[in-house]
Formats: sequence, structure tokens, C-alpha cells
Amino acid sequence: MDGFLDSLASATPTPGGGSAACYVAATGAAIVEMCAGLGAKKGKQGAEELAGAAHALRQDFLRQAELDGAAFDQVLSAYRMPKDSPERPDAIASALRSAALSPLHILDQVRELADLITRAQEITPAAAKSDWESAAVFARAASDVAGRNVRVNLDGAAGAAELEAQLASKLELVDRGLPKV
Repeated sequence: MDGFLDSLASATPTPGGGSAACYVAATGAAIVEMCAGLGAKKGKQGAEELAGAAHALRQDFLRQAELDGAAFDQVLSAYRMPKDSPERPDAIASALRSAALSPLHILDQVRELADLITRAQEITPAAAKSDWESAAVFARAASDVAGRNVRVNLDGAAGAAELEAQLASKLELVDRGLPKV
């Protein structure tokens, strides 16, 4: 984690907010995993399966953090092309689309996390209620950052209207799926 935070703190464009959102969401998944483990110790049915699903999603978020940085690196490369290059406008539009697709995927993953958080509510021991609530807060924060990262890449992105519609739909699904804490 220290290595990631050092990279995030560096004066470079990547990793940035999208990768940080993945780490925040991974933290939420880890907390769900912990809550499920505590529930398993109390003999709660389905707790071990839930812990396994949260662990797998946590790993997915960490992989997506790398992919998100790589997507933005493509944007930087496209903007570095010679301004008079005939390929530059299409390269920029394509790279911006890819950079918007990454946080849209993060929103899909956060929706999965919301489902796990909801399932964890019933098996989380009362003493860990604030931990369970923090998983929902982390998921909501990751969703907010991912949404902002989609929006910033829409201007000039290929298929921007379609991406904007996807964003609205995904944000609504996450909002409906996350417990209000």
C-alpha cells in the first residue's frame, strides 16, 4: 500500500483518482470480507461464500487500478502526437473513450460490491456494524470518483453521448443498490 500511495503522491498524472477509487473500493471489499469472516465465526450461513466473493472482487479492483492508469496513459500519448498529425484527432477521441470506459467498468464493479455489502448486513455481528457501514461509505466514494472520471473524459471522446447515458444508468444502479448509512 505504501508503494501505491508514494506513486499517487508523485508529480505524475498516473496513478490518479481512478486508481485511487479502485483502492478505496478494494478497501470496502476487504471490510466486507472481514465482516463475512466474523459472521462465519458465529456460524452464519453463507458467510464463507460471501467472504470468498469479496476477496475475489477486492483482487479485481486492484487489477482495475492498473488498467485505469494504463487507459489514461493512452490519453497522454495521443495528446503528445504532433499537432499536425492527421491521426491525432481520432487517436485522442479513441483514447478518451478508453479512459471513460475504465471508470464505467469500475462502476460495474462497485455495483457488485453494493450487492455484497447488502448481503453482509445480515451476517455482520452487531459489534462490527460501523465496519459494515464503512464499506458502504467507501463504495459510495469510489462510485463518485469513477463518475467524475467518466465525465472529465467525455469532452472529445468517441461516442460521448452513449458513454454519458451509460454513466447515468450505472450511477443510478449503484445508488439504488448501496444501503443508505
